[in-house]
Amino acid sequence: MKKQLHKLFTATTVMFLLFSANIQSQINPTLAGQLQTALNNRVTNYGNHGVSACVIMPNGDVWKGVAGVGQNSVAICDSTVFNGASITKANIATLILLLVEDGTLHLDSSWHKYIDLNVSFDTTITLRQLLNHTSGIADFLETPSAGTLITSNFNHAFTPVEILETIVPSAPAFAAGTNFQYSTSNYALLALIAQTVTGNPVQQTLHSRIWDPLGMTHTSFGGFENFTEPHAGVWWNFGSGLVNYSNNPKTSMLTFGYGGANIVTTPEDLAIFARALFTGTLLTQNSLNAMKVFSANSYTSWCAGYGLGIHNSHLYSNNSVLGHDGDYTNMSDMFHSYDYGFTLVTMSNTAKQWFGIFDGMYNTIKNYLTVGIIENEGDGRIDLYPNPANNKLTINLGNNSKQVEITICDLNGKIIYTTTSTERQVLVNTKEFAEGVYFVKVRTEDLIATKKLVITQ
Repeated sequence: MKKQLHKLFTATTVMFLLFSANIQSQINPTLAGQLQTALNNRVTNYGNHGVSACVIMPNGDVWKGVAGVGQNSVAICDSTVFNGASITKANIATLILLLVEDGTLHLDSSWHKYIDLNVSFDTTITLRQLLNHTSGIADFLETPSAGTLITSNFNHAFTPVEILETIVPSAPAFAAGTNFQYSTSNYALLALIAQTVTGNPVQQTLHSRIWDPLGMTHTSFGGFENFTEPHAGVWWNFGSGLVNYSNNPKTSMLTFGYGGANIVTTPEDLAIFARALFTGTLLTQNSLNAMKVFSANSYTSWCAGYGLGIHNSHLYSNNSVLGHDGDYTNMSDMFHSYDYGFTLVTMSNTAKQWFGIFDGMYNTIKNYLTVGIIENEGDGRIDLYPNPANNKLTINLGNNSKQVEITICDLNGKIIYTTTSTERQVLVNTKEFAEGVYFVKVRTEDLIATKKLVITQ
């Protein structure tokens, strides 16, 4: 019964989040302009052919931006799909944990319990070790022949069994559980296990358990199902320098990434996914906590550390900015900031500076939330009293008769309190607020006002 209630709660919450995102207003015009300039700059000055990004702000406001061109020199638009590369791993990891919640799989059971393959993999390797890359199974994407296999016949459809039995190197990188090595082979095996235990193609289960409930209408399991959206194209280096592969068939590129690097999607769909995942509406808290347990050895060869299908942004290593990036046929970054409450996804169709787009946009948003929030200090229609406050605060909204959104943030931009009201006065219990300076942001359809608040206890 608890499991059924959790599923009902999760589905209801997800739909609420989606509806909320759809009705939210756009972000501050100045911030929007800065973000668009950042995208334009990557195309004009840094050699990216086409880029796209989506931000979901702490209050749910959504911004989407694009620049440049994709396949056949068609302008990138919001519905243009990119190859999400290794962000596929976060999706597969989420699916595996959902199947664990169902009791279908067990994290500390051997992979061999669920599937038979003609491989030399250690049969004691657990699903947890596959998820956190401590299995020792070598990475087929990093083999010297990978580029030749992909480009020798772009129409070839690789199968997961073909990849695991004939392409993954037979010699392990190390004994299971003794070290860390990032390996897409782990996720090819996990995806095939999910397919085997459910009896359905893994893409069907991804749609039914994650993508469809979240409304990710532009997301597909590349190479194993068709998509109708315009594609961003591929400017990539498979060993012969940067080449435009945009008009080549994508079959070999996508099927070669089965389970670990083949999702086809948009920044907006990924932002919806990341937001739901990291705010706890996709998985139980126990599952999300398990995701956030990072392999100690991962910090040695993977500066951001690695958990179960997620890792820290390279900017931070304290679990405050979590998600996944992708670097195969297209480049992408998908991260959620716990400190500041926003979700950011950037994607490029060109093999250029990996974090160049994401880092600049992330810092722009962070700076706006920590500094730019002080923008309307003197608006006379809004009054706070007492100020300084201790146990309670009254927010006087004058002659307001419209719905008002009220957000209280600390100096770091972290949201402490949020509510909506149509009343002229709103009472806030501030007894649990720590002493310090806060900012109260009031938003209506025709007003954005910010007031400084001091709490003394």
